[in-house]
Amino acid sequence: MSGELKGKKIVLGVTGGISAYKACELSRMIIKEGAQVKVVMTNNAKKFVSSLTFQYLTGNKVADDMYDLEESGISHIQLADENDLIVICPATANFISKYANGIADNLLLNVLLASKSQIILCPAMNVNMYENNLIQDNIKKLIKNGIHIVEPDSGALACGWIGKGRLANLETIMEIIKKKVQNKSLKKENVLITAGATREYMDPVRFISNPSTGVMGYCIAEEFQSKGAKINIVAGYNEVNFDKFDSYKEITTAEEMRNEISKNLNKYSLVIKTAAVGDYRFSTRLDNKVKKSDDVFRVELEKNIDVLKYIGENKKENQIIVGFAAETQNVVENAKKKINSKNLDLIVANDISKKNSGFGQSSNFSFLIDSSGNIDELGLIDKNDLAKKLASKIEKMRQNF
Repeated sequence: MSGELKGKKIVLGVTGGISAYKACELSRMIIKEGAQVKVVMTNNAKKFVSSLTFQYLTGNKVADDMYDLEESGISHIQLADENDLIVICPATANFISKYANGIADNLLLNVLLASKSQIILCPAMNVNMYENNLIQDNIKKLIKNGIHIVEPDSGALACGWIGKGRLANLETIMEIIKKKVQNKSLKKENVLITAGATREYMDPVRFISNPSTGVMGYCIAEEFQSKGAKINIVAGYNEVNFDKFDSYKEITTAEEMRNEISKNLNKYSLVIKTAAVGDYRFSTRLDNKVKKSDDVFRVELEKNIDVLKYIGENKKENQIIVGFAAETQNVVENAKKKINSKNLDLIVANDISKKNSGFGQSSNFSFLIDSSGNIDELGLIDKNDLAKKLASKIEKMRQNF
């Protein structure tokens, strides 16, 4: 037993879907990590898995009737209050829709609506149901209310269809569970994270930009949030969903990013600039689309607003500023120069000339370099793991601020 969840109390809610049997294995995995599990089942769930199975696996009676206190010995208010985390696996379309609209017609829904705990929902259903606008609207509503949704996997479904709707891999669900209940060592931090790519338009349809997808910023936001930090996002173009974080502002240009950041810069204790901001912009932005011709077309570029330098110049006392650098040569040397010229406390330097490193990849070849010149060469590292390394580094740095 590795014990990463040692001493934690987790409520596992099971609803009536074909993948309910996988919740049995999930309960075993959670217990193996040292947690206590109490299972709450809907009546439909019992048509797929016996409550006796969960009782044997967890060592606790299953709660399934809100009014039968003699049988369960515990009320829905106790279940709602006395836990470190609630996990719903699987979460059916019917259950998601009821929860999103505040309906409480079974014990599990009552537990969720009465709880102030962190909640994880693991949807599983037919692909057409999952993609239905009504279901997606309900999922978005839950996300905006702080519920963590574990997106289902794609593949062959029990109904015979192929598509997105299969319950997420149990190892993936376990990783999220561990994150949600880990130590809250950064709970005092109010973090600003910039992410994605800025775009500088020449005319209404043409722009210069870069391949940033916002994934690095998202990984950092998730890791820091799991450690208790308040997360504020300012992002350009991206391919992820930032809606679940405390604050999310969308921008397009570097100037818009600087202007948005300037509104509350002195309120943040930590600023992490992962955004890939364009170094240049068009000297003139045209109102109408430029028509193609046989002539050579020339444009003039000018130096863009330096968002990171602006942040460094306006740094307040006890504020930690972290920059990112994407380099193809002299990675460490160029990053050190950036620390000095931008007034940074720490920089993550990524060698994007390496295979599988950089924009659009799941990993980076990274160095962590602080203002004292200390260098941690991380090598090729998954972006989720890089976010963990960064969080640990910030924890240590904060002790000296």
